[in-house]
Amino acid sequence: MTRKDFDFMRWYLLHDRATVFVDEDTWYLLVHTTCKHLQDDYRCGIYETRPQICREYTTKECEFEDDWCYEKYFETPEQIDEYADALFGPQFPEGADRDIDSIRSRRPTGLPVVG
Repeated sequence: MTRKDFDFMRWYLLHDRATVFVDEDTWYLLVHTTCKHLQDDYRCGIYETRPQICREYTTKECEFEDDWCYEKYFETPEQIDEYADALFGPQFPEGADRDIDSIRSRRPTGLPVVG
């Protein structure tokens, strides 16, 4: 994995009700929400025009265990940031130029305290 991959995961976690986890060295995005097109009878409200990902989706290998334990589990972009920094070192060390491979801007400096 690259630093850029972690930036994408950070972006996923900036969205409401999303988490990322690792199982057997494979990374997964978990979205804790229901589709806005799901009808009261649990049928798809846009079935004929649903996206390709919906057409290909299957629950064949879904896990339905309540006591599942993940190798790694991330709920916030800060957790991904800290993990990536532990793997690669700080993205923007003090005084360094912006990382060319980064998809995000430099961390903001602190605001001055007005007294």
